[in-house]
Amino acid sequence: MLYTSFLVMAGYLATTLASSATTAPAIPSCQLTGTIKGIGRQPILFQYRYHGQEHTDTVRATHDQFRYTAHPSDDGTIDLIIDRSQWTSFWYEPGKVQVSGSISAPYQLTFTGTPSNEVLTKYRRQIEWPYYANVRKAMAAKESTLPLRQQRVRESLQFVEQHLSSQASTDILLWQTHYDDTQAEAYGRLLARMPKARQTSVQGRAIAQRLTILRNMPVVGKVAADFTMPDTAGVATSLASFRGRYVVLDFWGHWCGPCIRVIPQLSALHQQYGPQVAFVGIAAESAQDKQLWLQAIRKHHAGWTQLSELAGDESPVLTTYNISAFPTYLLLNPQGVVVERTSDVEQLEKALASLPKP
Repeated sequence: MLYTSFLVMAGYLATTLASSATTAPAIPSCQLTGTIKGIGRQPILFQYRYHGQEHTDTVRATHDQFRYTAHPSDDGTIDLIIDRSQWTSFWYEPGKVQVSGSISAPYQLTFTGTPSNEVLTKYRRQIEWPYYANVRKAMAAKESTLPLRQQRVRESLQFVEQHLSSQASTDILLWQTHYDDTQAEAYGRLLARMPKARQTSVQGRAIAQRLTILRNMPVVGKVAADFTMPDTAGVATSLASFRGRYVVLDFWGHWCGPCIRVIPQLSALHQQYGPQVAFVGIAAESAQDKQLWLQAIRKHHAGWTQLSELAGDESPVLTTYNISAFPTYLLLNPQGVVVERTSDVEQLEKALASLPKP
């Protein structure tokens, strides 16, 4: 009797599950179809992070065309890579996404067919791609790119304001918080006007974190937050130990070409102002690169206090100080107040020359 009841129940469950399987709505997928001129049969990489893990899918094109069923990612974006030095990204979004472009400009692919990708492509066409073209022209003419960067931020904020409901705008706004650290209030107003779903997204939460950093970062007129980190011998050294003297904080790395090129100028400034000003190098290095850091110090004769958390991109000090450009210099007065913040060694030299004579 029990056996018979079991068979009846098993049959009922099988019938119910089969019925549920046939009536359950299909999960919408993100289907890409693309034509990239000149790619031939080259492989295309799709990289994304899902549940905290990095994933890479490879699709081989055929006669310049390809198809790919995208997978969800933690932040909603997926990188498309043809040339590892030039890549682009798109939004994972249910629907059919058309990709087009040329192998000669793999960073200028267009993504159309779904709302967020339409907005993203519009932004790139109107602002991002013209900006990079103008930067290349300015650099070739040895002209300053600062006006172009400032224009880009202005135009980007206007674009975000016109597309507040798009998830693409959250990513655009997030990047602006890295490009220009002087407009925290403008960023905050835009974030507050976005739908709640955008504010609580991965990008929205990252913007909120960036706003906290920007509002508390040491800028001219603010006291630089104290920190302690090891020197080249592993001895803990605090910023507070230099209180009572002027201090130059030099944020650099052995991997940073511009940082290395200006070391001779810094050495000259150290020799000239050393008795009055403490020079402190703070290197953005990982633990595995410690020896390369030490070798760079010796090779280039950077003979002043050198510190590093050896934490790479996870450095709490680099985060708190909002160091996103290398080199970056902070000049502190004897009370620890920032009197200059710049990435230009000539500007640092002018600031040092203006100090009261000892």
